[in-house]
Amino acid sequence: MYIKINRIVFSVSIYLLIFGFALGQESAHKIYQEEDGIFIVEAEGFFTQRKTDTRKWVIHQDQTNSEGLAGADGYHAETASNNSYIEVLPDTRITHEDELIRGENFSEKAGEMAVVHYQVNFTKPGRYYVWVSAYSTGSEDNGVHVGIDDTWPESGQRMQWCEGKNAWTWGNSQRTKEEHCGVPHQIFLDVENAGVHTIQFSMREDGFEFDQFLLTQDINYVPKPFENGEIIAPPAGRIAIVADGNSPDPDDLGGTAVSLALLRAAGLTDRLVHYSHSCDLVRGNRISERAEKERHLMMQMACDVTARRWGGYDSLIFYDALWQQEETVRNLAHAINESTADDPLWIVEAGEPDIIGMALSESNQQKHQFVKVITHHPANDDAGDFYTWKQILDFGVEEVRIPDQNTNLKVDLEKWDWAKNHPDSRVQWLWLLGKMAEVDDVVKFQKGKWDCSDAGMVLYWITGATSGGLESGKVDDVKKILLDYISSNPIPN
Repeated sequence: MYIKINRIVFSVSIYLLIFGFALGQESAHKIYQEEDGIFIVEAEGFFTQRKTDTRKWVIHQDQTNSEGLAGADGYHAETASNNSYIEVLPDTRITHEDELIRGENFSEKAGEMAVVHYQVNFTKPGRYYVWVSAYSTGSEDNGVHVGIDDTWPESGQRMQWCEGKNAWTWGNSQRTKEEHCGVPHQIFLDVENAGVHTIQFSMREDGFEFDQFLLTQDINYVPKPFENGEIIAPPAGRIAIVADGNSPDPDDLGGTAVSLALLRAAGLTDRLVHYSHSCDLVRGNRISERAEKERHLMMQMACDVTARRWGGYDSLIFYDALWQQEETVRNLAHAINESTADDPLWIVEAGEPDIIGMALSESNQQKHQFVKVITHHPANDDAGDFYTWKQILDFGVEEVRIPDQNTNLKVDLEKWDWAKNHPDSRVQWLWLLGKMAEVDDVVKFQKGKWDCSDAGMVLYWITGATSGGLESGKVDDVKKILLDYISSNPIPN
């Protein structure tokens, strides 16, 4: 069930999954590749294991493992990525009262016991921060060491977890004499040159449970595990969405509904500080006055009904940018003025740029450096009646450009039959809005298509944005996030 989201899948080969492999021996040799400056590796995908005389890493899959050894605190594969993980066994020191035996159930020295190896191809040298997803249930079994190319730098020793008990938890803290629970951002490896390098982990405490590790050069990157292993890792800051929907293209109906549902499923509704629609401020001759009025009402319905059905938006006002232009600009300008280096504002350009330009013009110029505008198509950039795209950038904001989201998110209608036929009314509602766009009688290019392309920018943001976010998300990525949320949060009877 790991999908980053379905973008980077580092799993063991089918052979290994079916037959397993003898720990301590060479297995199928996979070289992991980075994507967008980030590596995510499944712990069970190591190619060799050394120093196993006293303790060894054992693969857990479902309720079994390759050695017949059970962890003292049960199995946790159900919530692990790929439904599998590794654990240092036997586990004899479970609580603080259990005897600590150096060289047996504890190893302060990195590289001394139970060492697993992975090969990683770095495209550029530099400092890589190491994150590990671990599961701990008590005061022990919560430490590990990491090294590179059979060396064990101080910056990779004594990786420690104190928080996040009884759940898979990402950690990047180093235990020190002063900080028992560890200092954040102190676990890192320095890669001297590009090419293939070996990353290895060794036992510090027996019973340590290890699901995945992640390498990134971004010190501010903080992975957040979704409930069952997918990574929802939004960047620091807040998000604002400016959509049209009153223009000839009706795709914002599906885009709005999916965007709001994704943010809810990812637990990020509190980070959405502005949503406005109908930002096409000058009606063209491709749509009649009556048809545009219909679009305003349909877009407001898409916002209000989706928010009510999915929940989490009780304090958010959805603005009609044309009919409430002054209030819309003022609200977005306020969000801009609240921005700082630690709390930037990400604006999703899901329509014409004019409202964004007006808000920038009315806001504090000193705050523009903390604003990032996500765009995916020049058709939006170049559609302004009052501001060109160059003028938007001249305000000093950062352009975050990703590929055209229509490529994978404007699909044949039947690709969304899973939503149409789903028993949950929240999911059916999403399909209905996309279908309303498909039967639109103003334009013809939506016929036979289900389009939530603008939601691709939200998907990109919640999965990491500039530090590994999905630049070309697919319907399956959307489906996975939404249905995992639905399965864990059914409608009360």
